[in-house]
Amino acid sequence: MATYKEINGTAVQNVAGDPPAPLQGQLWYNSTTASFRIFKESSSGAWATGGTMNTARQYITGTGTQTAALTTGGDPAANTVEEYNGTNWTTVTVMPNSCESAGQFGTQTAAIIAGGVKAPPYTNNSMSYNGTNWTNTNAMNTGGGSLNGAGTQTAGLLGGRNSAANTRIGNTETWNGTNWTTVNPFNVARQAKGVCGATNTAALAFGGFNPGQPTAEVSTESWNGTNWTNVTDMPEATPGAYGCGTQTAAVSIGGYGGVAGKTFLYNGSTWSSLATTSTNYRRHAACGNSTAALAFGGIETGATEEFNAPAPAIQNITTS
Repeated sequence: MATYKEINGTAVQNVAGDPPAPLQGQLWYNSTTASFRIFKESSSGAWATGGTMNTARQYITGTGTQTAALTTGGDPAANTVEEYNGTNWTTVTVMPNSCESAGQFGTQTAAIIAGGVKAPPYTNNSMSYNGTNWTNTNAMNTGGGSLNGAGTQTAGLLGGRNSAANTRIGNTETWNGTNWTTVNPFNVARQAKGVCGATNTAALAFGGFNPGQPTAEVSTESWNGTNWTNVTDMPEATPGAYGCGTQTAAVSIGGYGGVAGKTFLYNGSTWSSLATTSTNYRRHAACGNSTAALAFGGIETGATEEFNAPAPAIQNITTS
């Protein structure tokens, strides 16, 4: 038999003041102020200026966290590697192979970068970084550019454009620490899209464009290790976005055209707008997570910006 609570729900707690340690999303009635109150994030976060890259370049890649980031390759310095410590960028060991518009995943001290070169012939090179040195690893099955990645150094995923004629523009490959495996492609063929995720069995892809289509993409797809599934569309078409975060807490940063300074948050079911960047990021890179992200580089810029989400705060709920 159903209980009263199951049928009618629970009552809003009546408190003479505010609870001492409310939970995120908790709602109550403050009898002292005669108002309903909720504990939640109070704004869309804020972007602040970070340290400028040593070598400004576009078509770069990025991975890591806001205070321990790695960026590789790009134009005009396709072998250059820089690390960010939360304040400054430092140029470190160059890569053995040139990379532009490649894909990357992992951390600052344990990363994989593969593919690249923004125009044919595309490379299928794959390299591993241990925080000091680079090592060539087994090549991808299909060379590609305009790639984006998710996961770790031993469990990663890359997807994007994989042929000069764009016949495999939705191609996806996973990495197990030794070899690349071609897996099911995107449902919506796209390149220059955002991809993020903690592993190669839980990723998110969004935005982008297909040169054979007249408009950019709003579609979002979720990856479960076997298939891509269409989920909630983005608020607007976002070609050239860069993604960071996880499958259920993802951030889309920048892109071409009107979205160059825009940032969007995906919470596992819906998209919402966050604060905009001061820099119009295009052909850039990003890393971090949904509460502490980093955006850097791009067309004619070495600018870096840091995003921080606000701490939850108690807010009044108006009824009018």
